[in-house]
Amino acid sequence: MFERLQEAANKRADRLLLRLIRHLAARPVPPGVEVKALPDGVELSGKRLKRRMIDDPNLRNFGQ
Repeated sequence: MFERLQEAANKRADRLLLRLIRHLAARPVPPGVEVKALPDGVELSGKRLKRRMIDDPNLRNFGQ
């Protein structure tokens, strides 16, 4: 009975998720850090990234 409504809601949620992923992937990052968009999120990579996430507020607050 509500299949069409559920399907429309799922499509809208998928579009919203993709838009958010593209937005995060387009954010500026410090030199030496790369951002890659994935179907289910974003991937940050770079040398000593764990330590830089602690030290750099731009990386620490990346998802906000």
